[in-house]
Amino acid sequence: MKKIILILLIPFFTYSQGWFIQTTFSPAQSLQSVRFYDQNTGYTTAPLYNGSNFNIHKTTNAGANWSDQNSGYTSMRFMAIWIQHPDTVYMSGNDGIIIRTVNGGTNWITVNSESTLQLWGLYFVNSLTGFTSGSTGRIMKTTNAGSNWFIITSPTQTSLNSIYFINENTGFISGYAIALKTTNQGASWVNMNAPFISGFENFREIYFFNENLGLYVSDAGRVVKTTNSGATWNLMNSGTTQSLFGVKFIDASTGYACGNTGAIIRTTDGGENWTTQTSPLSEILTDIWFTNANTGYISSWSGKILKTTNGGITFIEPVSSEIPEKFSLEQNYPNPFNPVTKFKFSIPVSGNVVLKIFDVSGREVTELVNKPMQAGTYEADWDASVHSSGVYFYTIISGDFTQTRKMVLIK
Repeated sequence: MKKIILILLIPFFTYSQGWFIQTTFSPAQSLQSVRFYDQNTGYTTAPLYNGSNFNIHKTTNAGANWSDQNSGYTSMRFMAIWIQHPDTVYMSGNDGIIIRTVNGGTNWITVNSESTLQLWGLYFVNSLTGFTSGSTGRIMKTTNAGSNWFIITSPTQTSLNSIYFINENTGFISGYAIALKTTNQGASWVNMNAPFISGFENFREIYFFNENLGLYVSDAGRVVKTTNSGATWNLMNSGTTQSLFGVKFIDASTGYACGNTGAIIRTTDGGENWTTQTSPLSEILTDIWFTNANTGYISSWSGKILKTTNGGITFIEPVSSEIPEKFSLEQNYPNPFNPVTKFKFSIPVSGNVVLKIFDVSGREVTELVNKPMQAGTYEADWDASVHSSGVYFYTIISGDFTQTRKMVLIK
């Protein structure tokens, strides 16, 4: 885990963690999705475990505690969550099952989906109209709040993973080597001819800012973006080769994605470039959600919920310090390293401090610090578990002071 601590000459400091494990469900269960309605109320779901039917979990205090809810099924895997209201929630899963609650999960009822297929995508454009998607190209729509669903003709037989609408008319679906678009309330869908590395590449989740600008995340760390409604697509610099499963944007600039081996990446330029953030887990991270610019949640394969309250950035703010004589950035140690190394730096005057990691091509890999800090001497750890062996550079910037050093990661 990446962390920044003060050395002993600084007696007091405040510490703010980036991503941390907030909840561990017992017994362990593979969480599929996490969604929040507001800053307090959220849901997560998992496959059934130990024959239990309490595979839905709800929080009303920002994830501090989770209560188990009875789905009514003892052999079901729910994969998608849609929260219409704190009391009105939908979930879809295996065997064409869609369940709904109108009392905050006290009771869940099964609605008629007219399907026996797996349903992975779920999205409502208003209180009555919603869509779901799943295996063998299945797309369905409801116009009566889920009481009934009817099948829409699909242009594909491949699995369809996620749905996203920007308004009641225009929506998008991602799936196995395919991305679809509708402009007529889902009556018909067209293939946007998104590029893929093989016929089996899985476009995991799709997100659009408006009718023209959108992206999807997929296998091999690929983030692919369009600015002309899918007429052309461009591969973005994600900074990871790990498969990505979830993506969430806070605004048109800032977004996050998560995936295999604990991968968490962040963009501040609308998805053009991404930097990695340190994760306390090295397992599959299945889904990500933010309730505001700073507070986010991630679900994991082993039944853990990660949380951040500062956008995933780890930093310290000293209260009292002995002032060093000059700026300095020392050589990391150990060096070479695998996978954790430590940086030591001193700042003689208060000011904003930036500490970044770059690869040998000059691409920014991650940002360890970007925060106003008081004068003092600090140590910062970098965990490079999700990065490949090679030469890296680390740079500190504070006022007019800039210094760069080289380090080597050997796995």
